[in-house]
Amino acid sequence: MLNEHAAGEKLLTKGEVAQLCRVEIRTVDRWVAAGKIKCYRTPSGRLLFRQRDVLMTTERRDGRVVQKGR
Repeated sequence: MLNEHAAGEKLLTKGEVAQLCRVEIRTVDRWVAAGKIKCYRTPSGRLLFRQRDVLMTTERRDGRVVQKGR
């Protein structure tokens, strides 16, 4: 649940994750379906991702470091 996260923790949308990882949104959907990336579903059904989870997943995926602020 989103309420479990510390205040001030950065949450990203699917579009932001795709942009940060330089992939298509469909790729993010595939990662979610395969359980490769942790996400949280809001009551309205929207998926959100903790920035630190995305960065850790991306680094594990191919060894590259995602640049912050891009």
